[in-house]
Order: sequence, then structure tokens, then C-alpha cells
Amino acid sequence: MSLSQKIIISLLLGVFIGIFFGEYCSFLSVFGDGFIGLLQMTVLPYIMVSIILNLGRMSLEDGKTLVFNGLKVLAFLLAIGIITLIALPLSLPEWTASSFFQPSSVVVEEPLNLLDLYIPSNPFGSMANNVVPAVVLFSIFLGIGLSKIKGKETVLQGLDVIGEALNHINKIIIKLTPIGVFFIAAYNAGTMSFEEIQRLQAYIIIYSVAVLLLGFYWLPLLVYTFTGIKPAALFRATKSTLLTIFATGKIIVVLPQLMDDVKRLLIFNKEKKSEASAITDILMPLAYPFPNLGTFVIFVFVPFVGWYVGNPFGWIENSTFVGATLLSSFVAPVTGIPFLLNLLKLPQEMFQLFVISSVYTDRIRVVLGAIHLIVLTIITVRMTLGGLKINWTKLIRGTIIGVVLTVVALIGTRYYLSFSLGKSQQYESFIQMKLSRDFKNGSIKNVSTLLSDSTYNSTSNQIQAIKNRGRLRVGYLANQLPFAFNNDEANAIGLDIEMAYHLANELGVKPEFYKVTNSQMIQLLKNRKLDIVMSGLVVSTDMLKNYAISTSYLDQTLAFIVPDYNRNKFKSKDEILKQDSLKIGISNPYFRKKFKEYLPNAKIIKLSSPRDFFKSKTNDLDAYLFSAESGGAWTIIYPEFNVAIPQPTIIKVPMAYPLPRDESWILYVNTWIELKKKDGTIDKLFSHYIEGKGADIPEPRWSIIKDVLHWVE
Repeated sequence: MSLSQKIIISLLLGVFIGIFFGEYCSFLSVFGDGFIGLLQMTVLPYIMVSIILNLGRMSLEDGKTLVFNGLKVLAFLLAIGIITLIALPLSLPEWTASSFFQPSSVVVEEPLNLLDLYIPSNPFGSMANNVVPAVVLFSIFLGIGLSKIKGKETVLQGLDVIGEALNHINKIIIKLTPIGVFFIAAYNAGTMSFEEIQRLQAYIIIYSVAVLLLGFYWLPLLVYTFTGIKPAALFRATKSTLLTIFATGKIIVVLPQLMDDVKRLLIFNKEKKSEASAITDILMPLAYPFPNLGTFVIFVFVPFVGWYVGNPFGWIENSTFVGATLLSSFVAPVTGIPFLLNLLKLPQEMFQLFVISSVYTDRIRVVLGAIHLIVLTIITVRMTLGGLKINWTKLIRGTIIGVVLTVVALIGTRYYLSFSLGKSQQYESFIQMKLSRDFKNGSIKNVSTLLSDSTYNSTSNQIQAIKNRGRLRVGYLANQLPFAFNNDEANAIGLDIEMAYHLANELGVKPEFYKVTNSQMIQLLKNRKLDIVMSGLVVSTDMLKNYAISTSYLDQTLAFIVPDYNRNKFKSKDEILKQDSLKIGISNPYFRKKFKEYLPNAKIIKLSSPRDFFKSKTNDLDAYLFSAESGGAWTIIYPEFNVAIPQPTIIKVPMAYPLPRDESWILYVNTWIELKKKDGTIDKLFSHYIEGKGADIPEPRWSIIKDVLHWVE
């Protein structure tokens, strides 16, 4: 049984096991990750050895013309690849996804150092840290350096042995592919949600479209118009080799056969037959380690991930992505894609989706890569031997037809995906959020009962008064997501609401919740009719005029909420200060005064609540000053907005609870807050509400063993 047959059987068996056992397959991810690590182990060393070896063996004096011609053709093909990488994401439909606050977003970002990325000032450091572009550049220079040295054969023979050893190791690992594919397929089939499967199809479809357009139209068009070799003749000579490459998923195993196919296509006159054959023998092995369009275009997975998580690339991200991809494409995608995900601050766990899709995409990737090698070799040989004649009429006509075909394909793909993907369910998940524990003894009361109450004894001890009535009176403000809000069942939930339940339990009473305004809060705290206000309020010195405040229990990070298309303009203070006539909305009166000094170029607009900004009840505001922690939750409701945290200066402000002026009660609350910090309660609630884990509680995965056979609960 061939390896490809074993892989297909393992894939199908893994999918069946995953569907049968469902979430019981989750432990298999460890074995899948281990297999991925083994795959990545030899890739970078092998590519380094290959580049150094091929360049070191070539005499640049004899092959100068060949090398330059090959580089020209390669640059032209990669330019087509760059256009493809930029155009393909246009076929992804509008996807209004957002994300909750992530602590990593407030880590001060080190500015992207292009010198460290591309220049191997410390080659061993670049290798150790998997800085792919720098390693590739080092290998190229070392290969060129070796090519000019006498007595280099000893070194090259040693590299030959190392290359063979690495290739042997790789073959051993490849034999484990069916087992690795089984683990990965079983884990993903058992745990992947239907929505994830739906959205992964977008990547598979756009990459398949790219392979069809490039491999079976644009590249054959170049060969036809540059050399006169018709597409039918091209594929007739290479079809059996391409089918073998598709079946095995490897180009290198049939590279000699591919070279023979090209030699047959290059017989354009008898005098130059031997020269064409010799050049092919040199050029194709040399070109093999270099980027090909199959590998280059598969990096579209990275902008797909940006779209997937609700942060589609802008011009800045695109330029960084394309630049890094040019050199990252020297290595296998299993090495290059994790590097790019890390570079562009995208979730590394998305790489699992790439691995499972690669069971299919790797096969069409190597087919496109083989066609790339064929086209590169044919055009370079013809250019070197003087047999290149461009048929401009056919080229212009073919280009027009190709552009129309490409546009139709991209529009058709976008239309299909917009129809098949539907809408994001993030908002529904958010408003259906529940308390992290099942508290059943709370109630929501109308604040008018407190405002009209004249029987309260304002001189009594606050703690004793709470215990006498058996109720903890908790005030909360409107529009305080995700600290205090009502879910779709009209129940009060949020980080501070749940903290109120914990405080009530500590006191041995039940909580009562009152929705209040700022003025009502001040009045009721002064009269001691409210025991505490728990509503995600940030501390300012102005508060102390009206009531006491507790010690801080959390910090919030100041950020700007901006329309999605404007997020890059607010990512640093320098970028903000470059803009003229800014209009910034601010609700907190304390920060309205302070930020006038911070942003002298901005006009500060008073807003009563963030909802006024989101619902466009203002005059063309550019941004709204808010916190990143709260802003993430608001962008779930209004996904056309984004949170921008100015770098590199991260400004944090403390949060605290307003309290009546009673020393024993203040001491009690402060001590209780310290206990909740130490026992992990606040961290758990932060994860549940602020990071959105409570809105992302998946339903139990359907499985045969549970839902059909009922062998387990």
C-alpha cells in the first residue's frame, strides 16, 4: 500500500474516530502537536544545506548569465505571487467579528526591527530563534562565498553527507505521517465546532481558486506567449509526473522525471539540445530550494487568520506580511506560517487548522510548485540560449481574458462564501452569558423604593444594618459592560455583579441590585441607603468629595474605540498627534480635563454614555476614550468598531467601589477585596467576563457514542 493511500485511510479513520468519540478525543492533541514538531525539526537545516550546497557548487563566472536570467524569471513569478496574495483576501466576504479584551494586547510592543528580521547579524541567534528570512539570507551569502573558494569540495562533500542524513531523517518522519494525520484528524473532528469547519472552508476554497488560476491559466499562458509551447503540449508532457506529485505530495521524489519532461519540451533545435539539457540539470535542482508559487501563495492562510479573528489586514499589516513572506517562503509552510503568525500577533493555535487542511492543500500546493519549476526552467533556458520570443498579441489578449476570468472567480467566491458562512454568532453568545456560578438568591429592585424611603437609620453601623435587614444593597450604573449588565433573560450579570454575590455570601445575606444614575448614586451613598456601588468605576480624586472609595481591585487600560478602518491611526501617540482637528468623545469628566493636555490637537466632546458614540448620535467623532477591557465587550455588540491601545505608553487607571463613609465598613470591604485577589476569584471572573470565556462556552460536541448509542452521558 502506498504512503498516499495510507494517509487517506488514516485521515478517514481519524475523522470517524473523532465523530464517534467526540470530545473524548481532546487528549490526542498532544500527539498531533508532537508530530508537527517532528515535521518542523529538519526543515530549516535541510533548506540551509540545500541553498549553500547548490550555490557553492556553481561557478558564477560560467553561470553568471544563467543565474541572472533565472533570478529575473523568479522575481517576475514572485511578483505574480504578490499580486495573488494581495488579491485573494478580497474574495473573503465581510465578516463582522470582534474579540473580547486579551491581556496580550496591552503588552508594550517592541517596534518591528527590519534589520533583525532580514539581516543575520548573529546567524546562530537567527537559527535558534527561527528567524527564517535572516537564516535564508545568511545561507545565500555563504553559498555565494563558497562558490569563489578553491578547495571547497571537501566542505561541499560534507554538506552532501549532512543533506543526505537530513533527507533520511525526513523520510523516517514521513513514514509516521499516517499516524500523525490520524491523531490530528481525530482531535479536530472530535472537538472542532461546525462554525470552525464552515469558516475553514473559506481558506480551502480561495487557495484552490488560486491554484487553478495560476497553475492552469496564468503560468501556461506565460510559457505559450514567451516560448510558443502550447498548454496542451505542456500538460501532455508532464501530466503523469504531476499526477505522481499530487499522489505523493512531494516534488523531490520525482524531480529527475520532471527534469526529463522539461528536456523533451525544450528541444527547439538540434544544435542547442545538449546545452538545454545541461542547463536544465543545473537549473532545476538549484531552483528547487527557492520559493515557488505553490508555497508562496499558501501563505494566504495568514491574512485568512486575520479575517477569521475579526482583524482583516490593512496596508501596514499587508506590507509587513508580503515582505516577510518573500523570504519565509524559502522554507516549508509548517515553519514559515508559525513565524508569520507570531510576527503579526495572530493566535498561534490557528496553526492547527492549517495542519488539518494541509492534508488536501499540500497536494495541490506541490502541483502548483511543480508547474512553477517547469515554467521557470523553460523560460530561463530559452532566455539563456536565445530562443525567447514574446508574442505580444497573444500575451495582451490572454492577459485581458485572464483578468476577466480572475475577477469573475474572486467575485463568485466572495458571493458563495457570503451565502454559505452566514453571520457571526458572537453577539448572541455574549447576551446569553450566565454567571460563572449558580447564584439564585439575588433580586433586582426599583431604585424608587430607596429614594422614597425615610425610615432608614443613617447613624447605625453599616455592617450591622446590612445583617439586620438580611440584604446587601448594591447599586450599579447602566452601560457598564462587561462589569454590570443585563443578559437576554433580564438577569443582572457581569464581573462586579458576581463580586456582589461573593460579598453577600461573605456577609451571610442576599444581594439586592438597584440600577442608579450618577446623581442618585451620590445621594444614596451620602444617606447610606446604598451599601456599595459595584459597576466597573475607575478612580478619580473627584469621587472623594461625595463618598468613600475602596482599595483598587483591578486596573483598566485607557484606549480609544474607533471605527474599524481607523484603528491604525490610533495605535501610537505620535500617530494621533499627527492628525489635525481630531474630535474625541469622553464621558468621564475627570478625564475630559486631563486629556486636553495629553492631546492638545483634539477637541474634547462630552458624551453621556458610550452608546451615544456607537449609535452615531454625535457630530463626526473620530474616537471615544474608553478602557480596553470594557471596549472589547462593546465591539462585540458593535463589531464595526475596534479597540486601539496607543503604544508604547500604556496608561492604566485603578478601579474601586464607592462606599458610604463608615470606617468599619470600608475596612471590611478592603480586607475582603484583598482576600479575593489572593484566592484567585478576581482572576477567574476576569477570564469569564473580560476575556469572554463565559461567552465562549461551547455546547457539548455531538458524537455517536453519546448522542446515538447513549453509552455515556
